[in-house]
Amino acid sequence: RILEEFQADHSVIDIACGTGSLSLAMAGVAGRVNGIDLSEEMIGIANDSARRRKIGNARFDTRDASDLSIYRDNEFDVAVTSMAIHQFDSGLALSILGEMKRIASKVILMDYNYPMQAGISKLVIFMIERIAGGDHYRNFRRYNGFGGLDYFIKQAGLTIQSEKLRKSSSFRIVVCGLQ
Repeated sequence: RILEEFQADHSVIDIACGTGSLSLAMAGVAGRVNGIDLSEEMIGIANDSARRRKIGNARFDTRDASDLSIYRDNEFDVAVTSMAIHQFDSGLALSILGEMKRIASKVILMDYNYPMQAGISKLVIFMIERIAGGDHYRNFRRYNGFGGLDYFIKQAGLTIQSEKLRKSSSFRIVVCGLQ
């Protein structure tokens, strides 16, 4: 569903891209995709995947998402982050959202839905996040305590243009514009 947001001439940046799977999927419908992540290992995997699949319009770099000063204001049409906001300290998450807002005219966020529907899915998610432990789990708990994406969207000065969510889904996709 997220791929519906892109056009052949769009430039996209994928923040905290991990192994680059979303970036590589977006590269099939967007003009140019840059994926960044703090982990050199993840970026290595993403670059290897792009080479193996012969995807030439995706580039991956090791970079701290809280400082994207290398990029110009509005350099990208879209900035995306998937399953990352919940793992960051709230101050860091807001800093990253501020940078995303500065370098792109549209921001797309994908993360856990809040409140989560009761059931096995919620139990599994909480178990996975608990196993991640430490700061990751504490940040996940704070994310939920703040009310999920809505809190971060409001604090970052973004407005929801559209969202994709099935009633029973544990995940939410929000397309945001700038206030």
